[in-house]
Amino acid sequence: MQRSGSPRRIPRLRRGPLGAVALITLAALTACGGEGVSTPASSPPGTSSDKASTVTGSPSAEATPGPDAPSPARSTPSVSPAPPGDAAPRCTHDRLALSLGRISPGAGNLYAPLVFTNKGTSACHLEGFPGVTLLDASGERIGAPAQRSGGKRPAVVLAPGESAYAALHTLNKGISDAPCRRPAASVQAYPPGSTYALSTPARAFQVCGGTFDVSAVRPGSHP
Repeated sequence: MQRSGSPRRIPRLRRGPLGAVALITLAALTACGGEGVSTPASSPPGTSSDKASTVTGSPSAEATPGPDAPSPARSTPSVSPAPPGDAAPRCTHDRLALSLGRISPGAGNLYAPLVFTNKGTSACHLEGFPGVTLLDASGERIGAPAQRSGGKRPAVVLAPGESAYAALHTLNKGISDAPCRRPAASVQAYPPGSTYALSTPARAFQVCGGTFDVSAVRPGSHP
């Protein structure tokens, strides 16, 4: 039984785990000045966050490919092969005139230049062999067409009024035992690369000795 007038004993607080947590929390609030949780400060320029936003926001910033990355494909303009003769178009039959030059004998052979003249108003070119056939007065073909002789020659550019020729060749009478064909009334010729024929008087050109050939076109109107 407690005596009256004696001082009352106050129980001492124990510092358990909860007390330690309260002390740590109090110390943290004291260090922050009692202002509560502060918002993060904006990152200064040059930090990683700024760099990320710069790369993302700038349309010109692109990833640089490594040394092993394939190079981007570049569109290469298609290049069409230019026609020979300084890009002058081919001479078509409608812009050409055909004639047969003087027949020249030589060592048992006969030669005659088959001349193509540019009658157009602009330059064009010829290259290769013409197709040549002899016709009689009724327009019937006399024998087989001329065979190609020799190699292909460079393209010939014809300005308006200029000419190129292919040499027709046969043998003189009596050189061979092969009979002569009947005399031709006209020469029909397809310009190189054309499917339309031109014709000109044959000037008594006659194939003999089973030989009838034509060369590729070359500049000029005669050898």
